[in-house]
Amino acid sequence: MDRTKRFSLLAGGISIGSEEITAGTLSGLFKDLTDGTDVLVSNWHVFMGEPEKTNILQPGRYDGGRMPNDIVGVLKRSAPIDVYGKLPWWKRILCMLFGWLLEEWCMPSKLPNYLDAACSTFQPYDKSRTVARGVYIDEDKILFPKNTHTGDGIVGRKVWKVGRTTEVTIGTVIDDSATVKVWYGDRWIIFQDQIVVEGDASGGDSGSPTFIMEKDSPSEEDAFVGLLYAGGAKHFIVCKYKYILEKLQVKWG
Repeated sequence: MDRTKRFSLLAGGISIGSEEITAGTLSGLFKDLTDGTDVLVSNWHVFMGEPEKTNILQPGRYDGGRMPNDIVGVLKRSAPIDVYGKLPWWKRILCMLFGWLLEEWCMPSKLPNYLDAACSTFQPYDKSRTVARGVYIDEDKILFPKNTHTGDGIVGRKVWKVGRTTEVTIGTVIDDSATVKVWYGDRWIIFQDQIVVEGDASGGDSGSPTFIMEKDSPSEEDAFVGLLYAGGAKHFIVCKYKYILEKLQVKWG
């Protein structure tokens, strides 16, 4: 299916992004535990912007999303990331150019983080657009996994994710308490207690909802375990559902 197109019915696994970025993946529709409303969720770096001001587009700008017709909401909040204060402009340029060599210098803080996630309202400019509490498996099928898992104690388990770019892929958890450093374009960020999956992902898959498999293929008995936020052709990194609950204060399903 073409996950980069404009959808009348939104669900997890399709193109989305704030007006400030290119495109990522919609994780899905969650319940905001602070006020009981339904919210859209993806990574912080997919919904990047200013709360209550930055528009969220479906599809993302890279995939043709434009204002105002493709606006589906406004950034509500993000989970706090300790090191996202702005670097001086000159240091940002040097880090963008030479960050791989200046690793320590381009790491503004060594404080650990646990989550790259944000939520937005669902307020489509086009009032005919709706959203489903599930994920697109293919063009004609939305799956509604009903269970959740904290993300702890899952080494060796099979998981699947659904993303804008590589669609549905299956992998194996090789670490469920990893400390990782992730490159964010102009700085390194340290994350602790992360899930590492041996499996396929690519650019644009950021925000992919990830599920523990109970059968040989994706099913509604599977458990939502977290959000993909980094990775490549061999491995990807997932932040755990327990931190989505605690720090972003949203609930799956």
